[in-house]
Amino acid sequence: MMQTLILLAEESNPQAPLGGFLVPLILMAAVFYFLLIRPMKKQEQERQALASNLKKNDEILTNSGIYGTITDVSDTDDKITVKIADNVRVKMTKGSVLRNLTNEEAAKQAKAAKEAKA
Repeated sequence: MMQTLILLAEESNPQAPLGGFLVPLILMAAVFYFLLIRPMKKQEQERQALASNLKKNDEILTNSGIYGTITDVSDTDDKITVKIADNVRVKMTKGSVLRNLTNEEAAKQAKAAKEAKA
């Protein structure tokens, strides 16, 4: 009988240390942050910078694929007026602008001038 109790006592499993469970969880959280959250924050900052730098006569591309030229920028609201054809103007939010083609062209020219000097 005593041997049975000793065998039963030896078979009981000790609890795994908390660190064995916590380390993989922390690693997964770090990977999740660096692969998903951080790039999304950077993209949101770039989008806000684009929206805040819009000015009159900028050529833009909207999220819906419409090319146009900004004719009016409202400072108080989040609205812009875009000319998409002769006598056709559309009011939209600054957030609907996908690309600022004027700024992209200026950046290309500055890069080309810099490479020409080098």
